[in-house]
Amino acid sequence: MESKKTTRNTAALTESSRALLERARHYCALSEQCESGVRQKLISWGATSDEVTPIVERLRAEDYLNDFRYARAFCEGKLIHQRWGRQKVLYHLRTKHLPKEAIEAGMSVIDDETYFGIMADETEKKLKTLGGEMTPDVRRKMLSFLASRGYSVSEISRVLD
Repeated sequence: MESKKTTRNTAALTESSRALLERARHYCALSEQCESGVRQKLISWGATSDEVTPIVERLRAEDYLNDFRYARAFCEGKLIHQRWGRQKVLYHLRTKHLPKEAIEAGMSVIDDETYFGIMADETEKKLKTLGGEMTPDVRRKMLSFLASRGYSVSEISRVLD
């Protein structure tokens, strides 16, 4: 057991690992990152599988990586800037392999007033591009558009009715 721990610490202290750790710190300091994304980035930078885990553990210990903070930032960003619906945000959070608790905490930052306001704005913009009048054909296109943005059918009905 002790030899595994020593091997991990030795791998974390090599010159290559120290350089990767510093690069990962800078990467995480620029914007919130998730563990799976950092692991992929480290591998793309040439890290070996023995180097990745100690670096990620160190980043967590130094609070460069935090699942809850990442999930909240992701949800806010995708809602405000990308104008995604809850379903699309939730799907993408799940692909990041975050813990369920972190995902729930992230999704809780989306308040209904802001959410439905953004959805109504998107609906108005799209309606203008489709002629400005809600015909059955336009309604079908609107439903398809909003569903592709990640809004549920019940949410869409609430805004369109």
